[in-house]
Amino acid sequence: MPRSLILLLCLLLCLCACAGVSQAEEPLLPESVFLAPDVYNDIEIDQPDPNGAAELFQQAQAAAEGGQVSRAMQMVTEALSLDPDHKAARAVLGYERIDGQWLTPFQAKQHNRGLEWHSQYGWVKPEDLPRLEAGERLDGKRWVAAEVDDKRHAEIDDGWQTRTDHFVVTTNHSPEAGVRLAAELENLHQVWRQLFAGYYLEPREVRLRLTDERGARRPRRQMRVFYHRDKEGYVEHPRRRQPRVGETLGIYFDTIRESHFYDLNSDGQDPLYGDARQMQTLYHEGVHQLFQETESKGRSPGENANFWVIEGVACYFESLIKIPHFRGERGRYQIGGAWGARMVSAIERGLLMPTAELVAMPQSDLQRQPNLARVY
Repeated sequence: MPRSLILLLCLLLCLCACAGVSQAEEPLLPESVFLAPDVYNDIEIDQPDPNGAAELFQQAQAAAEGGQVSRAMQMVTEALSLDPDHKAARAVLGYERIDGQWLTPFQAKQHNRGLEWHSQYGWVKPEDLPRLEAGERLDGKRWVAAEVDDKRHAEIDDGWQTRTDHFVVTTNHSPEAGVRLAAELENLHQVWRQLFAGYYLEPREVRLRLTDERGARRPRRQMRVFYHRDKEGYVEHPRRRQPRVGETLGIYFDTIRESHFYDLNSDGQDPLYGDARQMQTLYHEGVHQLFQETESKGRSPGENANFWVIEGVACYFESLIKIPHFRGERGRYQIGGAWGARMVSAIERGLLMPTAELVAMPQSDLQRQPNLARVY
């Protein structure tokens, strides 16, 4: 089955669910998606449940045999949220146990260089933490004051870089903001690779992974993400590629494979979590990037028709929210709830244009709509 058709069918299921909510006037029930404990998240399981994890893994094997690729990957990941040391589930997702830690190949490479992931400073040597916590920054091989380092990275082209398994984030906001953004993108990747595993994995490959006959794929390249300090810099940098960029809160360019965002919190709030629109935009554009760049072969889905599918899935991910977890609890997100300004407005307003007209629209026609925000 063509991958574009898989994508279309997935979104149709989402839209049917939304339509049911509108007609029945009942709340749209969200779906829970669990994360595998990883260096990029702070999930700690105080009371592992090996039996529950083993049962879920068996169910994942049965789902894979039945061709339910995404369901199988969800069960594998949830098994790790019950028992982080489930060896077979770790292998399916590409982890290897090194010095008592479950690490991906990229993380193992960093570990072998003497680096550890820190939620505030990114990949650092443990012996450097005291100086970082004292406000110093490492500039090459010498330590400088944060004020000096800020001037050196004032322009986005000279910004700080944070590298993770799937992303390289460049920012002139602050190194800490880049680290947090990169970690959140890795969480998004975990959610996306479960819900849309059927988009990039063949059923046979998943079956082989679950029987330990094939290892997980390694990312071919890291995806480029830019986080600008303010809107002025955000607008000026990509304006030549998208004249209407000033109307956006974030944007992904599939031709050059870059996504751009900026800090929406001018009042000094948390640069990432202080404004709900920031996360909705991050998930929306991040999903565009994941669909476009997860496989190496180039394609332009929606270029000639059905561009609504591409934007519809990204809008669906705007409903993704993190459920706060505490020590002993499992990391969990929810997606598909009737929350967020765009979803609430769409349910209340109903269809803005005939479905036949929307389906026929290629990317260029849809994005030239004068009432583009309402179309979305």
